[in-house]
Amino acid sequence: MFQSDNLLSRVLTKVFDLCLLNILFLITSLPILTIGVSLSALYTVTLAMSKNEESPVFKMYFRMWKQNFKKGMIAGLILLGVLVLLIFDMWIWWNSQSPYRMFFMIATLVLISLVIMVSNWIFPLIAKFENSIKNMFKNAMIFSMRYAIVSFCMGIVIVGYGALILKYLVVLLPLFFLFGVILLVYPWTLYVNLRFERYLNEQKERESCSERH
Repeated sequence: MFQSDNLLSRVLTKVFDLCLLNILFLITSLPILTIGVSLSALYTVTLAMSKNEESPVFKMYFRMWKQNFKKGMIAGLILLGVLVLLIFDMWIWWNSQSPYRMFFMIATLVLISLVIMVSNWIFPLIAKFENSIKNMFKNAMIFSMRYAIVSFCMGIVIVGYGALILKYLVVLLPLFFLFGVILLVYPWTLYVNLRFERYLNEQKERESCSERH
């Protein structure tokens, strides 16, 4: 029953690997400033796992953490900085007596939503493709707009999930340490990987059409 090629054994191995990934991500994200690097490494491993192409998780994660350090750090700091500024801006308008208070609060919320949508794509892009940071942000914007409804819904899920964790942190902390991040990341990985494969297939079709003409 418990042979290595048994379905239950494979499922348990996958669950263990995902738990290990979750723990590694949380530990390497503790400085906060490294969260972009950790997300890039996390998505590199989960993208490989979605195709059953991963190497030993511990080694692969830290190898990708080092490999994607520069791009992940820059992208993470940019998004974190913009998000902090927007949250501060929201706090200012929340306490403002201006007659335009509601308008600017809604505008800020839209910008925060856009930042979250872009962040959902840029780290999988860093994990999947080789490109400049500028082009990574450009492509993340394109993907988030192309799949705007799903990207926006994922943003809502992230905000709601984060609020739930913060509210019940003491109770949920052990589960969050094991599954908290990967519970959102792995399903999203499966989705973005399908979109990336579709994009690559479209690129191949365009190249073959141009060659024929």
